Amino acid sequence: MKHIGLIVPPAAGEVPPEASWMYPDIHFEARGLGLRTMSEDGYAGVVDRTIDLARDLRRSGAKAISVMGTSLSFFRGRTFEQELIGRLEDATDLPVDTMASAVARGLLELGTRRIAVQTAYRAPVNDMLRTYLGEWGLQVMTLRSLNIEAIDVVADVTAATMILEVHQLHEEAPVCDGILISCGGLRMAETSPRLRRDLRKPVVSSAEAGLWGAVGLLSPDRAEAASKVFTAPPPH
Repeated sequence: MKHIGLIVPPAAGEVPPEASWMYPDIHFEARGLGLRTMSEDGYAGVVDRTIDLARDLRRSGAKAISVMGTSLSFFRGRTFEQELIGRLEDATDLPVDTMASAVARGLLELGTRRIAVQTAYRAPVNDMLRTYLGEWGLQVMTLRSLNIEAIDVVADVTAATMILEVHQLHEEAPVCDGILISCGGLRMAETSPRLRRDLRKPVVSSAEAGLWGAVGLLSPDRAEAASKVFTAPPPH
């Protein structure tokens, strides 16, 4: 069984629940950074710990590593993100991905360059996200936010709230190519499939994209194409 190490923002270090239904045949193991706030200061205070956690995951048997915090990997832009990946690869001699990079690659593979974005973040982090997506050639047509800063509040967001928010988001930009839901702590296992069926557009969520990218490091065929992961099956 393939073994993938995940570095997650919350201190508890739990594997995202999306992993068990997306890739039940793969062993995921997580370590928590102890991020408390989704803010520039919060990210800066924990990002260097990724090195020690990655080494610990390698010692535990992981064959690939993913930094599973979207904003943690985009907050200083794409150049810093690539430098972080390089540092982690040098420290572990393993392939490394980030959640933010996986999100962007998924959107580009789908051809969804004009996107509507739903986030959990406050305004300063939303601005960082807009900049990061622009570095990938992605255009944010509209953005809605839950305006959350404390990391442990994210888990309290319900599926009903996300469905309502994303439907309202789509109403603001009905001609968008697809939808991005940014924040790995938003639980999307039940919500994403419904939104894809309702809106008939690709929906890329952070947790799903991060896992997709991580699995692709070891087995691109098992990860599957973005079109299969992030779009609804054709109606019968």
